[in-house]
Amino acid sequence: MKGLIISSGYIKEHNLLKKMVFEHDYIVCADGGVDHLMNIGEIPNAVIGDLDSISDKGLKFIQDNDVEVLKFPVMKDKTDTELAILHILDKGIDRLTLMGVTGSRLDHTMANILLLKKLHEKGIDARIVDDNNIIYIANERMEVEKREDYNISIIPINDDGIVVSLIGFLYPLNKKYIEFASTLGISNCIVEDFGTILIHRGKALVIESID
Repeated sequence: MKGLIISSGYIKEHNLLKKMVFEHDYIVCADGGVDHLMNIGEIPNAVIGDLDSISDKGLKFIQDNDVEVLKFPVMKDKTDTELAILHILDKGIDRLTLMGVTGSRLDHTMANILLLKKLHEKGIDARIVDDNNIIYIANERMEVEKREDYNISIIPINDDGIVVSLIGFLYPLNKKYIEFASTLGISNCIVEDFGTILIHRGKALVIESID
């Protein structure tokens, strides 16, 4: 089952949000994320958080549509987004998309990206989608479809780096070691219909991005 979490970060492309809503089975808004959904006239299955970033219109929208609310105190050990993840995993979700989890708060953005690692270790196929990026953890072998004008970046997330091969890319690699905090894997692109990523050792973020 496919789940969608919508948080209160940047979502400017409402058509993309509508597409994501249509493609997913269970939708949770993390706190102020409900305002994004209200703007396109869609109703979530649940709203989770301390409710400190929801507009008055958003609160009325929840009440008028009898949406399930799981309220937490402001002083807590997990962000609203992480609480939403824990809730949605209890629903049997095995594929998860997160939207509204990037924005001007770099601390929240980085923490949310790193949550992908925890989800990957639980066997959940998870990704972050925003107006300019698709972010996920690379599997040991995966094929990535070419998207016109998109760059592909491979970024190690463990301190001993990764060993990676890239096939069908402008800059191919053959069992190349990329150390942690290196920019070697930034801004590649796929030149065939599909690019193949082989992670021989370590874990890496894949970021498909467009300016």
